[in-house]
Amino acid sequence: MKWAERFRFRTFSHTASVDELLTELFRKSIHLSSAVVVLFAERWYIATVTGIIGISILYCISELLRMHRHELFFIAKITRYASRKRDKGRFVLGPLMLACGTLAALIIFPLHTAKIAIFALAFGDGLASLVGKRFGKICLAFFRDKTVAGSLACFCAVFLSSLAVSKSLWKSLILGIAGTCIEMLPLKDYDNLLIPLAIGFLSLLLRA
Repeated sequence: MKWAERFRFRTFSHTASVDELLTELFRKSIHLSSAVVVLFAERWYIATVTGIIGISILYCISELLRMHRHELFFIAKITRYASRKRDKGRFVLGPLMLACGTLAALIIFPLHTAKIAIFALAFGDGLASLVGKRFGKICLAFFRDKTVAGSLACFCAVFLSSLAVSKSLWKSLILGIAGTCIEMLPLKDYDNLLIPLAIGFLSLLLRA
């Protein structure tokens, strides 16, 4: 098979149902809300980092109990509603990876860089899934389950959020392309960790 043929456009056969869209909207609203963490970190850095660690530990306990048919407050119900079909009967990694990605950005990078990294995760990855499920009609054959509409949404979100922070057009363009390429990869929930780390290190390299 020629390389050109592997990148051909094709019709995206799956149309998301209303229930799937509502579930995805609920899941990605949690995703998008991670951007608010930056606002808290700017004023209460230590408290914000401590809070993320505490919530992550509480989530892990809740998931371990849920797998043994016990529920911890309302956390298990939220997890069950927001989980995908592939997560059935398994430890749901998505929220934990989201927390770890956000936490890693805050700890590793200066706050200015962490803001770019977290915004790329919150807006880029979050909007890519929502737009892809709602408006995605075609996707690249080389990338499974990734739509053109979703990738364009990811690029615009990362580009614009990076531009708002860095004020640099060309640096934001590079970050937008990089974020889109990472989001295209079949990483499942681990993109929640890779995106902020990769964008953060690239931002430092570019001095964005």
